[in-house]
Amino acid sequence: MDEEALFRDIHHHILRQAKAGERIDTETELATRFNVTRYKVRKALSVLSQMGVVDRAPKRGMTVNALGPKNLSAQIQVQMDIANFDIREFIEARQLIEVNIIPLAIRRMTPALLGRLEDAISRIEANAGNSAEADRWDREFHLLLLEACGNRVLQVFSAALVTYFEKTTENLPQNDPQFFLDIAKNERLLLTAIKDGREDEAKALLSHQLGEQVELLQGTR
Repeated sequence: MDEEALFRDIHHHILRQAKAGERIDTETELATRFNVTRYKVRKALSVLSQMGVVDRAPKRGMTVNALGPKNLSAQIQVQMDIANFDIREFIEARQLIEVNIIPLAIRRMTPALLGRLEDAISRIEANAGNSAEADRWDREFHLLLLEACGNRVLQVFSAALVTYFEKTTENLPQNDPQFFLDIAKNERLLLTAIKDGREDEAKALLSHQLGEQVELLQGTR
């Protein structure tokens, strides 16, 4: 049995046990059930742990975590890593989804989320000289915008896409505070357009920002 098939079978088996309220098999029991070495089982369980599917602790055994949006996004992210998609595919998917959730975000935005979005922008400005930290808060801004749309299915898939771009931080300008100050300025304009219900303007601003980042990552800027 190849590793991908083993991973899939162990994943399905563990989820079936959890759904039925059964005790989750140990590493040794899984190795016996699937007629493979414990080493191969351990590798599969390690990936499931990274995905947030299971929690493994000494003497406590293995438990299956509740599949909330955060864990589902983590699972999708791991599968995307395994699939090794081209960055252009991530970029296209992110642009299509993020820009088109704007109408939902406008209708469902709350004062609390507006406050968190404004705080994220302020933190981008405060950390403009630290590209890694400023980029982290920029991703947080986009994740909050996705949260504002109020659609958990879109949020799960989109969060996996946005999180992927953590890997591209090193491609962003270093020691260039103005780059992140410009991002923060654009996001303030975007947030104002959302608050005022100006859908077309908000979509244009977001599309422009994502487009500039695409050019940067593709080396055309």
